[in-house]
Amino acid sequence: MTDLEVYLVRHGKTVFNTLGRLQGWSDSPLTEEGRTAAADFGAKLARRGIEFDAAFSSTAPRAAATARLLLKHAGQAALPLVELADLRECCFGGFEGEHAQTLYRLLAGRNGFADADAFQTAFRRADRFMLLDAVAQADPLHLAENHERFTARTAAALKQIALAEQNCRRVLAVAHGMTITAVLKSIDPAATEYRSVPNLSLSRLRFSDGLWRIESVGEVL
Repeated sequence: MTDLEVYLVRHGKTVFNTLGRLQGWSDSPLTEEGRTAAADFGAKLARRGIEFDAAFSSTAPRAAATARLLLKHAGQAALPLVELADLRECCFGGFEGEHAQTLYRLLAGRNGFADADAFQTAFRRADRFMLLDAVAQADPLHLAENHERFTARTAAALKQIALAEQNCRRVLAVAHGMTITAVLKSIDPAATEYRSVPNLSLSRLRFSDGLWRIESVGEVL
């Protein structure tokens, strides 16, 4: 089996990113800055001679739009884009669209932390998605994903990519901040804290002899 290299990219900046609101399974459009950055990313790949054998994105419009812009400016607009539901961001349930800091203050109070900053520091350094567990426990709609559900789903996405593209050398996968964190943590728990990589940053993975390894995290081209 040929080694598989995965270019794992976070989607471009959106309106909700700019406003500091949680997106999760909801969506907001790419900003002009986000669209321009996606086009620039693709052009940089073209200049480096980077080509993909296959392309994936989550089913979220912000991820698919980023992937299509990137591929267009990389000179690969004709490459089919496969959208995977398992690459979606985590679901925040009844907190979708909420200001992140408002949610952090609420969860800090519910979980015995002095303030939102203390809660953020704790969940970023935890050994699991403490944030998601806290959100799931507080969600009035009982729809939010906890650590187990989210990490099982993102692991399934990675497996789908590996199995689907056994004869490919390099593939693109455009996903989301916490999704990328979950993927990285599943390969190497010490690879990153529980925080999102920057918009339109690149994390490179390699699958060889049945094992994944991380080659870079959050590169800004």
